Amino acid sequence: MDYFKNGQELGMNVSYVVQHGGHARGLAAATGLVQDRISNDFVLLLGDNLFGANLKNVIDLHHASNATATLHVEEHSNPQRFGVVELDGDNVISVEEKPVNPKSNNVITGFYVLSPTIFNMISGLQPSARGEYELSDALQALIDNKYTVKASKIDGWRLDIGYPEDLLAVNKFFLNEETHAVNGDVQNSSIISPVYIAEGSTVRDSIIGPYVMIENGVTIDHCEVKNTVVLEKSSLCRSVISDSVIGTNSVVKGLKAHSLKVGDYSDITNGNL
Repeated sequence: MDYFKNGQELGMNVSYVVQHGGHARGLAAATGLVQDRISNDFVLLLGDNLFGANLKNVIDLHHASNATATLHVEEHSNPQRFGVVELDGDNVISVEEKPVNPKSNNVITGFYVLSPTIFNMISGLQPSARGEYELSDALQALIDNKYTVKASKIDGWRLDIGYPEDLLAVNKFFLNEETHAVNGDVQNSSIISPVYIAEGSTVRDSIIGPYVMIENGVTIDHCEVKNTVVLEKSSLCRSVISDSVIGTNSVVKGLKAHSLKVGDYSDITNGNL
């Protein structure tokens, strides 16, 4: 919300529906909250994905086939992490959320084209074994009720950032795409490309890189940092950090760490949480 605001800077109008209660009740429950604002077919896009694929193909297939739902899918070596679809050509014949024994390696990427009929299926759902209302169950209900559910296979790249380690992979991908730059204040330090150091950040007496992304307002002093993402307004001092993600407004001091995952507003001093 802070990033898009009302959308005027992007040439569009953006409004928000907020899910209250402090507990995630599942993707279907979140989708159902917008029912009163939807009267036509719509796109549902999960925010923890980045696409380099032509998503218009999914929309075109949806309209051409008069489908009730069309899913963007890809083959994945670890389908147990995702919603898994079983296909007959481009027809979806079953959908299952994070199955232990998947029927295929085709997974939903997080891009859906849906008709308002999906809300009827959501209203009849019961919580899954993990206590959530699953969109996969609503899609399966469409299939069980003889609605047409199609699948469009990916024709480009997709990067999933659902886990902290995924953020490191995405960071490396974009730095390799020559998005690196040094815009901050760098003093008496060695920079090993590719790195991105945002304007408003400060690096002193440190070795940075490769594959380091430093956001705005970060201060790094007497550190060695590689393959790490440091989010805004955090501070690192006298530390050696690699393969890590440091959350916003956090402090790391006097630490030598590999594969560190630091949440927002954390304070780790001399190795103590």
